[in-house]
Amino acid sequence: MADAVLIFDGECGFCRRSVRILRARVRRVPRIVAWQSIDPAQYGTTEEACRTAVQHVGTDGRVRGGADGIARLLVEAGWPWLVLGRLMSVPGVIHISRAAYRWVARNRHRFRGDPA
Repeated sequence: MADAVLIFDGECGFCRRSVRILRARVRRVPRIVAWQSIDPAQYGTTEEACRTAVQHVGTDGRVRGGADGIARLLVEAGWPWLVLGRLMSVPGVIHISRAAYRWVARNRHRFRGDPA
């Protein structure tokens, strides 16, 4: 795989808003696609995984979902984001990151999002 890819839920207003903010604030972002517009299998993931969490597909083809995917995205984004991405990956902290991600994912309909 030549470029990293971030796969998100294009039907989720919170997710669309998060992608818009990511593109505005981070200079180095991967290609970003809604899972509804692709075949997730071609990226080594599943529709179910995409429904549950954002998926980051690295240039090596490795798929990381949820907080792990966000941490990798931030590391690849470079300074100053890589500091946050590495911090998120520290043993102990990653468990908190994953729990926080799961909570946000379950409650994303409660957060402000972009209209369809």
